[in-house]
Amino acid sequence: MSDNIQTNTTGRLTPCLQKKIDKTTYLVEVHFSETSTQSIEDKLKRVILHDLEHGKQGKSGKSGEK
Repeated sequence: MSDNIQTNTTGRLTPCLQKKIDKTTYLVEVHFSETSTQSIEDKLKRVILHDLEHGKQGKSGKSGEK
């Protein structure tokens, strides 16, 4: 996956991620709310706690690991 800066439809530069899977290239633009009151640390903690509460754990694609 590569990190890029793209010009979005409003003409502003936005960070984006580009990932090619088979013959399809996915371009994901990142959007941050200018009115948000949460820090990135707060958001990440919320996501991690949500995943822990719902039994979701990162699973690697490597064979032999569980």
